Parts: sequence; C-alpha cells; structure tokens
Amino acid sequence: MNPLDALVPPEPEQWLFEEEDSDIDEETRIRRRDLLRRIRQHREAANRERRRRGMARRDDSSSESEGEGKVNGVAKATTPTATPDGNGGTPKEGEPEKEKLVKLDPEEVGMSVGYKNLYSGKEDKRGRFQWQTSVPEDLGKPAEDAKSEKWAIIVRHVKTYNDPKKVLSVHSIVVQSPLLKELLKDVLAGYPGVTVGLKRLEFNGRFEPLIHRWPELVAAINELKIRTDSDDENANQRLMHAGLLQELLATEFKDSIDSATDLKSQGVMTYEHLWTLFQPGSLVFSKQQSQDRIFRLHSSKYGQDRNGNPVYWLTCQYVDYDGTRWGTNKLNVCIPAYEGTKPITSLPTLPLDFHGDKDALIERLVERGGKVETLAGSHYRGYSGVGWRMGSMNVKEKYNVKGRVVIDTYGWNRFNPNTAIYVTALHVKDTPAAAGTGGGALATGEYGGEDEYDEGYDEDDGGMPVDGFFADEEDEDNKRVTLTDEQKMICTPLVRGYALKEKMWLNFFVNAVQDIAFSSRAFDSLVLPNDQKELILGFTATQQGYRSQFDDVIEGKGRGIILLLCGPPGVGKTLTAESVAEEMKVPLYMMSAGDLGLDPRHVEAKLQGILDMCTRWNAILLLDEADVFLEERSLHELERNKLVSIFLRVLEYYEGIMFLTTNRVQTFDAAFQSRIHISLNYQELDKKSRRTVWKNFLAQHDIAQQASRERPVKALASAAKPNAPTNGHVSATDDVDGLSTAMEDLHLKRTLPHAINDKDLNKLCDMSMNGRQIKNILKTAQLLASRKGEGLSYDHVKTVMEVTQHLHNSTMENERTKSSLFN
Repeated sequence: MNPLDALVPPEPEQWLFEEEDSDIDEETRIRRRDLLRRIRQHREAANRERRRRGMARRDDSSSESEGEGKVNGVAKATTPTATPDGNGGTPKEGEPEKEKLVKLDPEEVGMSVGYKNLYSGKEDKRGRFQWQTSVPEDLGKPAEDAKSEKWAIIVRHVKTYNDPKKVLSVHSIVVQSPLLKELLKDVLAGYPGVTVGLKRLEFNGRFEPLIHRWPELVAAINELKIRTDSDDENANQRLMHAGLLQELLATEFKDSIDSATDLKSQGVMTYEHLWTLFQPGSLVFSKQQSQDRIFRLHSSKYGQDRNGNPVYWLTCQYVDYDGTRWGTNKLNVCIPAYEGTKPITSLPTLPLDFHGDKDALIERLVERGGKVETLAGSHYRGYSGVGWRMGSMNVKEKYNVKGRVVIDTYGWNRFNPNTAIYVTALHVKDTPAAAGTGGGALATGEYGGEDEYDEGYDEDDGGMPVDGFFADEEDEDNKRVTLTDEQKMICTPLVRGYALKEKMWLNFFVNAVQDIAFSSRAFDSLVLPNDQKELILGFTATQQGYRSQFDDVIEGKGRGIILLLCGPPGVGKTLTAESVAEEMKVPLYMMSAGDLGLDPRHVEAKLQGILDMCTRWNAILLLDEADVFLEERSLHELERNKLVSIFLRVLEYYEGIMFLTTNRVQTFDAAFQSRIHISLNYQELDKKSRRTVWKNFLAQHDIAQQASRERPVKALASAAKPNAPTNGHVSATDDVDGLSTAMEDLHLKRTLPHAINDKDLNKLCDMSMNGRQIKNILKTAQLLASRKGEGLSYDHVKTVMEVTQHLHNSTMENERTKSSLFN
C-alpha cells in the first residue's frame, strides 16, 4: 500500500478546493493544482507498479507448480527458498521476502518510449552509494528557479567562522541584469578570463575582476549619473542596477578596498593585499639577470616555491622569436612573503606605473627590442660579454665571450632540440592581454630557475614542434611581422647563437652584440702570386653564389668545393683561408682534431653537425693539419681506418667550401685525390716574398703603435712609486704630477714608429725565414724595444735573431740531412 494514500483523501479535489473561491488567491490556486497533478501521477505510477508485481508473482507461482523455471532464457529447476534453519519452505515470520529476478522478453528490450530515472542512495563513510528508483527523502526544492531569474543579481552566502564581525559572507554572485552586463562590458573590457556576454555572468572568490576594475566601475556609475535623464525610465533603471552592484561590493569588500586604496596612496603594500596591486593585462617591471624587463601580466596567485616557502606567483608574458616567427611566451616570477608593509618600489616585481623613471625605461627597452628584431634570422656579428646556457641539473653555465658569433635562433632549435624555443604566434586580432601562451622546453621561462613552477605550461605542444618538424624559414606563412613599439618593449633581451671561438651554442645579451670591423688589408697582405690569389677568391665567391646550380647524379652529392693547400710551414696556408673569409665577410669555422675526438662512434655525428652549420651560414670551413684525419689507411690501424672512411663518406655530401691545409701531403689517402677540386702547392719564400712579408708586418707595427699612442696612459696596479727626493719637502700633488709626466714621456717613447730603413730591410730579406718566423722575431724585438723605452730598430731585430739563431740553424740542419737521405 502506498503510504501517501493514508495522508491524502480519496478525492483530493474536494480537500484542496473546499474553501470558497473568493478566499483563494490565484497563486495559491496554481500551486494547489500543481500539487494535485503530482499526486495523481504518483498514484498512477504506484498502481502500475502493483499490477506489474502481481503479474510477476503469478508467473512465478505457475512456474513453481510445474517444478521448473527459466533463468537467463535457460530452463532451470527451482527449489524452495532456503530458510535460516536450512530447511526449504516459506520464510519465517518477520523476514522480508526475496524478490525474484524477472527476465524480460528480448524483443521488448529498449522498446519503451521514455526514460527511467535512477537516484543516488545514501552515502557511506567512504562516499559510496547504491542507485535507487525512489527520490531521496531529504531532497529539497532547487534554490534557483524561474522565480529567481527575475532578479538583477543573485547573491550566494556561506557561513563565516573565526570572524567576530560577521556570521555570513558572500560566496559568489550571478549577474543576470542585461543593463548591468552592458555596463560591465566596458568596465571589464580586455580582462582575461571574463566574458561579459554570457547568460550567467558569475563572480566568486575575491572578486578580482570587479575589485581590480573598481575605479573604472565607480567612474562608469558616476558618468551614468551625469547622463541620466529623469524622463528616461530605462536609464534610471540602469542606474539603480549599477548602484545595487556598487552597494553590494562596497559593503562586502569595504575593508579590502579601503585598505588597498590607503596602502597604494602611501606607496606601500602588505603581502596579504598584493593581489589588489597586480591586475591581469597590466604592465609590470622586473629585473631578470640584471636586465630591465617589462612584462604583460597574464595571471597571479598565492602559492609556494619548491622549498615550501609562501610566495606570490606572477605569470608574465613577453615577446620572443623561435627562428621562424615572432610570438609570446611565459615567465614565472615570484614575490616572497614578508611581514608588515613594504615600499612598492622595493618589490622584485612591481606595476610599471610605480617605476620612478617610466618614460626613459620604456624608450630604452623599445630601442633594445628593435635591436632584437633586426637580429631575427642568421647574422654574423661580434660579441663582448657573458654568454650562458643551461647545463646539467638545470644550472646556468656562464662563459666570457669576446670574439665573433653567429646569431641564429633557427640553428639553435635545429642543433639543440632539447632546449628549443617555442612560441605562440602573434595574431593581429589578439589583444595584448589575451595573447596566447608559450610552451616547449622553455615553458617555465627563458631563464629557468629552481623556484619556478611550471603547472600546466606543457599542455599546448608537449615540448614538440607542430607536426614534428621545425617550420621552414622561407615559408610564406612564416613571414616575419613588424613588431609594434609595445611588443618591442616587452621583447626578450636574449638572442641565441654560436660562439665560433668557444665552439658552443649560447644565449647572448643583445646589448653586447656588435658589428664586425673587417680587415681590409688581410687579403692584400697575403704573399701569393696575383693570378693565384684571384683564382682562389673568384673560385670561392662564385661557389658561394651558385652552390645549388650543379649537382651529382644523386641529389645533394658533390655540391661542395674542397681546396687543398700544401706546403712547408709558415708560407701562408692558414692565412689564405682566413683572408678569404675576411674578404668575403663570412664566418670562418676552424675545425681541429679536438672538436671531433677520436671515437668513431661520435666523430661522424659531430662532423655532420659542423658541416651542416657551415652550409647554413655560408661559412668557410678550415681543417688545419688535415693529415691527422686524412692519412693513408693501413692494414694494422683499424681505428684510424674508421676515421678516414667517415671523412671520405661525409665530405662527399658537403655543400660548402672547405680548405684543407697540410705539410705532409704525401701521407694522404689515395681516395681523397678524387674529392679535391683544387690543390695549391706553396713554395718556400724567396727574397722578394720575404721582403713583402717584412714590409707588411712593419706597416702593421706602425698602425698598432699609433693606436697605442692615442690611448690614455694607465699605470699598472703594481707599479712602484719613484724614490722621494731627499732635499726639501715635496707635496703629494707634486709627487703625483711628476709620476704622471714620467709615465707619459715613457709612453711616447714606447709608441714610436719603427726606424728600419731600406738598407736594413735588404739585410733582413737575405736571411732564409718563413712568415711565422718573421712575425715571431718582430714581436720579440718590439717587446725588447718597449722595455728599453725606444722605438723598434734594426739593432733590436738583430739582437733577437742572434739569440734565437741556434733554433733556426738546427732546423736548417735537419732539412739538409733529410735532403741528403732521400736524394
């Protein structure tokens, strides 16, 4: 029997409407009719259930009388239900009767039109529950229904504990008024994560969007008051709705708003109110690795660093270049917790509006961003400063770099895929505050850092390029856009490139990148016949411009040019490659045995990487003392044979220009002869050539002396003071002036030009020496002349030659001995 039957009369119409119609209002009548309809539906459902159970029991009784039943469509003998005492028969009095499993006809499965409602039952201590067909007894009416939709704002409250001033606080609000949404559309424009046009515009937590834009909201309401016309009913209603929101926020967050306003006016801030200082989408200032930076704030939150210390995290956006396109990336910075108040200007990160010299800072950073923009692509530049890279255990490895570098972010990604740069491309329609996020290896920021969290920053790309390969620089879809001043302002100060002297990929600071002052005398000072010099320069320059015009039967094979320079030491073999690179203004990569190692398993990979870099940069590759790797193979040195075979195979596919120098060409493997395009044999310097070498070095000496003369005099830190005079008293000022005058006089004498005339030069040319020996003698003679405080003269050169003549004589004796043995 249904329990409701005992509570509801058989004729509920009479019970519900027994009063006179005049005593019942329309709302009560509607509510009672709805209740009557639900009672009838419940009774009908209960009757149907009773009829179904009655039919099931009759079917079971007929089956038991026959002594068999069907379970899962299979005939099965039935046995009486067992009682607790183990005897068959009917259950004992007071025990619930177990329901029989009813098998539905397969043809009826899923054919009824409608749906069956199931409800979660009571949960146990572990939160587990069983599904049931009846509605939970403690189920109440929904708090939000058709009636609540008519209100402009829905305010949800929760109980407040540990606060003696109030027992309820606002949990969240739902803005339903279209008039308020229209007002908030302008107030919250550009605020990340807020879409004002939603049907249910909800705010919760600290209500950051409304508190951050509180001045804008108040200004908009005040402007609304001025524009409101008393005859405009819609305007008056809009003002009433706006005032309702303002009153609600002012009442609930009065303490926070007043405290934040007071702290900002005093130029200080507490750790608890930091969230009121940083508004998403605003510009913030911070120093990163001693570099002034401006970021666009993406989001912020209270959290902990990896050591468990409380910090306030700021997720900032900046502009970076990934080798093919400009885009945005993220950097996490934090403000450690502190007690009491702290000046806003002393925070490690602060809003840009609080910076003391905002205009000059912006101008300086826009200029720096312009330099970064001009270095997009591959550029050959000089560098003087600190370069760094991330080493093992996420520790920065710093290097002092002073020399020539190749700025190439695309090459950085290609040859260092584990530290590749990924950005989200800039889009014209994107607002700065809503720009995309970056990911990849540097998802936690360009500087890394042990305290930076990386929560959710690898979701976009997983640290992999799109489609698994790096985009082509020449792709039309990746044409570089021109950065705006604001994008330049928040651009990274780092460029990525390769240090040619250190031979490693590093991060460089753009302000330390310099233009190269190429030597115009390098190729002219090369002592070679003019036709030979023109052949080398024309050959290499033409190859640089028409590299891909000629190909082998196999694509990519035989496109490069290999030049062999052989001859005795000191005749200009290495200088030839260096001067050609200087004349063509292209990088020169000097490869040695130490760059490759001797392990064949690693030599091929390193060699292939070097060749690919040189091809990409149009660089000239110099393999000095090439006989180390190109020596003839033998039957007994298997490891050396492996190295030679690697070179033979890899050089076949090199597409650039390579210079090989050696003074032991007779030891080359025969297989290299067909791979060498030009072979130049350098002879010993004759008298005319030696005279040219002497004149070139002496001219270079005078240029260096003149440059030294123009530089200010600097005393050494360990320079001894002159002895004080014994007669009379000399003031400290006179002592310093006297020392300065003496140093200036000595400096002028030491920077005099050389005094070697043509007669002396003829004597020097008669001595059989190579270019390297001539340079060493002149360098040593200059040191001797400087020590004596004199200009370089023939006597200084003669003194040095007499001291070092034994080495020259020993060398000549060895040459004569070799000649007598082999001839």
